[in-house]
Amino acid sequence: MKNLVFWLLFLFAGGAFGETLFVAASANVQYALKELISDFGKKSGCEGVKTVVASSGKLTAQIERGAPYHIFLSADMKYPLYLYRKGFTVEKPRVYAIGVLVIWSMKGIPLREKGPMVLLSDDVKRIAMPNPRNAPYGRAAREYLSRTGLFDKVRKKIIYGESVSQTSQYIFKKLVDVGFTAKSVVLSPRMKGKGTWIEVDRSKYFPIKQGVVLLKKGEKNRCATGFYRYLFTSDAKKILSRFGYITDEQN
Repeated sequence: MKNLVFWLLFLFAGGAFGETLFVAASANVQYALKELISDFGKKSGCEGVKTVVASSGKLTAQIERGAPYHIFLSADMKYPLYLYRKGFTVEKPRVYAIGVLVIWSMKGIPLREKGPMVLLSDDVKRIAMPNPRNAPYGRAAREYLSRTGLFDKVRKKIIYGESVSQTSQYIFKKLVDVGFTAKSVVLSPRMKGKGTWIEVDRSKYFPIKQGVVLLKKGEKNRCATGFYRYLFTSDAKKILSRFGYITDEQN
């Protein structure tokens, strides 16, 4: 019923069928975002949606330099809060989902049999990880390795990607033996069923609270404000759940 009321209010408010919506999104959510945009477009009539995908840190820098984005979906709350304090957003950021970290391999590494300790094996010579400086999933991976006492033992094996997307490509193309990435990647239509992956113990890293902000450049764009609200509907949460994200409906 709530979803029906939402869409009726949106449509009776006049729609915005000619407006273009610019969404800046962290790399981990790019696959789920395609479905979210498609579903939103069918229900709202907002079809002119353009996306830019990169690390959360890189997107934040672009927003500061004047990039024409209307909405920013980050892989954490750090960057949205920073933009809020700098006056770039309409209101405080909100958590739209919690991400899940996984270890993935396309090279037959026995992850399911040996678990994360397989990273110490001589068969694992290269481990991919998003750069902790820019990518929240990289910070989570670094934290996990540190808490489990593995970081100092494997640090010489680590190869950093700029984002989850680049790191996933390293893994998928077998440029590394294993790597850390987002669960949303291995559950995406393109990657589902390929290789082997395991979830990382969530108690060993801080929750990856993914934040979203409506930027001031999107305040008067009806498609932007509509999509921002849509992210918190049950329709959107069902899509996010299919991609491995944790939503408040699952807590």
